[in-house]
Amino acid sequence: MTDPRFYLVLCVGLLLATLLWMMQLAKKFRYRAGSGEQSPFSILDLQFPASEAEMDKLVAGLEPPARRALKTQLWVDFLFMAGFYPAIALLCIVIGAKTGLGEYFFWLVAALQLVAWAADVYENVYCLRKMKDTPAKGGFAAYSFFVNTKFLLAFLGLAVTLPLAFYFWMTGEFWQSSLRYVCILAGEILVFLLITGYNISRSRSSTA
Repeated sequence: MTDPRFYLVLCVGLLLATLLWMMQLAKKFRYRAGSGEQSPFSILDLQFPASEAEMDKLVAGLEPPARRALKTQLWVDFLFMAGFYPAIALLCIVIGAKTGLGEYFFWLVAALQLVAWAADVYENVYCLRKMKDTPAKGGFAAYSFFVNTKFLLAFLGLAVTLPLAFYFWMTGEFWQSSLRYVCILAGEILVFLLITGYNISRSRSSTA
């Protein structure tokens, strides 16, 4: 099977499944602030701290359940990457095939997703080193650079493909055989939304 649309469907399924897993783990993200009270935090707080000292303070204040959940999410995130960045690259390849000479640009954007993937791997490794009993010191500037790089390149890939994918679909310029892949993708997203909605309602009922 060499059709990139087939692998795109597989990658989207993997990223949605791991995203559900990480969303469940994120519910346990709490740290003990200086006042002694437990406060919730998100993975974005770990990705965009104001300084290395602030990052170290957050990690040091993690309660054991939160520390385990965060470590698990960082490892699960490696699986998420294996679906997310290839999905963007494959979407670039599919869209590029419809653009004539523009195909070279989309192949370049697809290749840049490997850079974004590598940057994300560096980010997770850095965070895991910070969570050791003796946290690693230094390298914060590089960490911040790679975090920004992965977001920028991933956003670039989505920004140049999704609008064109919608345009080609609405104008009927996609292959008729694409309909089955669109249906599968829609089904995957629907299942993701249904499970997410169920988890949210269950969480609200348990705290009511």
